[in-house]
Amino acid sequence: MKRYKKTSGSKSTVNDAEVAYVKKQNVDVTPEVLLSISEGHLTEPLQRVFAFRKGFRKKSFDKLKEYSGLDNNTLAIALAVSAKTIQRVQTFDIVQSEKLYQLATLYAMGLSYFGKEGFSRWMERPLFTLGNRKPIELIDVSEGLELVKAEIIRLQHGVGL
Repeated sequence: MKRYKKTSGSKSTVNDAEVAYVKKQNVDVTPEVLLSISEGHLTEPLQRVFAFRKGFRKKSFDKLKEYSGLDNNTLAIALAVSAKTIQRVQTFDIVQSEKLYQLATLYAMGLSYFGKEGFSRWMERPLFTLGNRKPIELIDVSEGLELVKAEIIRLQHGVGL
């Protein structure tokens, strides 16, 4: 049983660190914001197809890196390219652009629900529902991204708390 301690005033604190950061942050973050793309340019599937074919620019990668807090090596692994490629590329190809969008969608969900620090901690914590794997270990595969998104959706709906 978890014990809650009353502090001065009307606020209470939680002694269990795992529960302390699972809280709606009321932050509206979209994939467009995370990729530094004008709002509404990726709302329709056909728009996304054309955007992926055109390729995302390096500034989209840099903005996602800034918001996610991930380093070049982790993002290179997630995009299935070398860290050297990340350093020299100016426009990403179709597959890499699509993967950037998938990562941005995941991080938009996570940042909106947990906040930046909370989501970063959650991504590094092994989850029973993911076979005791850390969510960050699954971002290099599309199916892994879908599993992590499903976990966030479950938390948003109060399942698994």
